[in-house]
Order: sequence, then C-alpha cells, then structure tokens
Amino acid sequence: MTLNKQVIGLVLALPLVPAPSYAQDKSGTLSAYDKQSRMVTVKGKDWEQKAKISSGDAKDKAEILKEGTKVKVIFDDRGGGDIRVKTIEGR
Repeated sequence: MTLNKQVIGLVLALPLVPAPSYAQDKSGTLSAYDKQSRMVTVKGKDWEQKAKISSGDAKDKAEILKEGTKVKVIFDDRGGGDIRVKTIEGR
C-alpha cells in the first residue's frame, strides 16, 4: 500500500472518531436546586456551577438534593452552554 493511500485512509477515518467529552470532577456544596427545571447550583471554594440533572437522578438522589449538602459531582459540558450532571454523590 502506498503512502498516499494510507494518508487518504487516515484523513477519511478521522471524522469517525468520537468527539471528546469534557467532564469535570468537582467537590462542593449544593447551594440551590429547582425541582421544576431540575437545575442544581453547586459552589466550591472559588467556583460556582449551574447544571441540569436527569429526571432519574432527581428522583433517585432526592435525599442529597438539599441546600447545604456536601457533594461530589461530575459535570458534562456538551458545548453551547449545555452543562449536565453526569453523576452526583454525597460526601
């Protein structure tokens, strides 16, 4: 196989590679939770993040979705300002 064919094959295969997920693992305190929109606000020492939580997690984790709860959260930035909670756990 020639070098040109290898390069062309590589260039054609690149769009098939999945886009990276920009997950952020952070620990903080839950400062607000809106049940209707399922938006949580988590504050850390020098940061604050608002994100949407899935309806399943909102039901399953209702006991920790209270103001003042210390949590460990993995945020998933989907681009365009769409930030979701991937996982949330009490600390």
